Amino acid sequence: MSQSVAVQQNVSVKDLAKMAMCLAVISVSAYIAFPLPFTPAMVVASTAAMCFTAFILTPKQTFMTLVAYLILGGVAGLPILPGGTGGLGRLFGPTGGFYFAFVVAYTMVSYFKGNVVSLKRYSLISIIISLPITYIGGLISMMLVLNIGLEAAIVQAVLPFIPGDVVKCILGAFIGVRVNRALGSE
Repeated sequence: MSQSVAVQQNVSVKDLAKMAMCLAVISVSAYIAFPLPFTPAMVVASTAAMCFTAFILTPKQTFMTLVAYLILGGVAGLPILPGGTGGLGRLFGPTGGFYFAFVVAYTMVSYFKGNVVSLKRYSLISIIISLPITYIGGLISMMLVLNIGLEAAIVQAVLPFIPGDVVKCILGAFIGVRVNRALGSE
């Protein structure tokens, strides 16, 4: 392998630092979690952090960061999943579909964000792409693990979260715009 090809495959120190910062913010923000009495899913701040991660990292970096989050929290069992939990039980429990959907959703958000740093664009991209994918993942896992029907899963995994998730998408977009402008990524 030529040296120039090897250099192109390396991630810069700046990129690694951004990825580590995003992973840390996602992990810490997962502690901001509010349980709801009628569902195993929680209202969490980490989704806003995942959103801005998608806007400040490339799709590949977003994917790697979110997979690292799942490995550390789910496989290694570090208490960095919502509510300070961790372990395989979280990944394969009633809310596990959300975690896997986050990886797909926010990687796609990063892919479709475009080159224009804009709050309106970022907000719309996040809402249109991340929410449906995330809700589908959550619906599937709740239906399978809890053995409930679609209607009950919608009540537990989607409806109570829509208003807050829209706000978190806009917040994540706002932070993404500010960070990109501060880093000169416009």
